[in-house]
This record gives sequence, C-alpha cells and structure tokens, in this order.
Amino acid sequence: AYPLEEMYVVSEAATLLGVRTNRIHAMIDDQSLPSRFATREEIAQLIATSRIKGVPGSGIRLIPHYAVALAVNRKKRGWPKGKTRKERYAK
Repeated sequence: AYPLEEMYVVSEAATLLGVRTNRIHAMIDDQSLPSRFATREEIAQLIATSRIKGVPGSGIRLIPHYAVALAVNRKKRGWPKGKTRKERYAK
C-alpha cells in the first residue's frame, strides 16, 4: 500500500486527466485505473488538509500517482485535436 502522500483522491485525478469524476469511477470499475479505499485515519487526514469536504456513503477512493501519470499519456478515443487527416497519412 502506498502512503497517503503518493495518492490522489478521485477529484484530483479527474482534474489532472481533464475528465469528469464519473469517468474516473468508470476507469476504476473497468480496472484501467488501480485504486483502494481510504482508511478512517486517512479520511480524517484528507478532511484536515482540505483535500476533501466530506465522505460519501461509498467511501473515498485513493489512486496512486504513478497510475494517474500513466493515464495522462494513454491513447485517447477519436481523432487527435489539431491533426488533419492529410498529415496523418502523409507518411
């Protein structure tokens, strides 16, 4: 298990990846993003440091920094922004 300093909460991961929190939950569900639940002590620490405002009934998910870093570089769906099809096939 990673220490709390090496973990992001769902909202932080969503901001870094430029997606909504429900997308992060979907990535956790399909196991493309590893995560674990925070312990009571960790939740208390997260609230004390204002990283979270409250705790939903489902608990707080923590995602390791390395997993978010890998996800930042993942291939996205659809055509890349700013790339014309001509450039793509010019090779």
